[in-house]
Amino acid sequence: MKKVVVNKRLVAAEIEHVLGHIELSIEAKRKLNSIVVQEKVKKHDLILKPGEVCDFFGVVQKGIVQVYHYKDKKLISDFFGTEGYGFFDVESFITGKPTEATIEALEPTVYVKIDRKKFLALCDEEEELNSVYQKMLEFALILSHNRLDSVLNDSAEDKYDNLERRIPGLASRISAINVASYIGVTQETLCRIKSKQEDFLLF
Repeated sequence: MKKVVVNKRLVAAEIEHVLGHIELSIEAKRKLNSIVVQEKVKKHDLILKPGEVCDFFGVVQKGIVQVYHYKDKKLISDFFGTEGYGFFDVESFITGKPTEATIEALEPTVYVKIDRKKFLALCDEEEELNSVYQKMLEFALILSHNRLDSVLNDSAEDKYDNLERRIPGLASRISAINVASYIGVTQETLCRIKSKQEDFLLF
């Protein structure tokens, strides 16, 4: 991973955006910006590996990240994040215990990285930043709930549609195996779903 100089103004704007368009005071922005770094990774670089502690919260500036795990040697995609999306393993971040998840860059990716210990220390000092932490947890909880609800109730076609609505054009930027693992179908079934979508658009 290559660390580069952070554009401080962009960092504050992106954090505010990803957490629901909140507005931070100048002092809160200054403190938050003081602990962030910006990192560049290559395609297929692993940002987080199983067995490691997720000691950061990230925001994608450019590229795509995928959060996934394996169950019975089967790839299960949990989340895709593109420009403007936050990402982390919430359980490991909160508990400080090793994760079972992997976070991988699916394209050359630039992201803002906020150190967990430094961030939580600031939250103890600054009530405004503590509210940022609460927003982070709310964001993760809502995302997890929506994902579980989709897994239990949506058809494969609905899951594909929801993914395309959330991140338009994503399916054309990542491999079929990653999309298929997210919606829980084989690559052959995914091809049929995409074919139906294309046929629909012709009419």
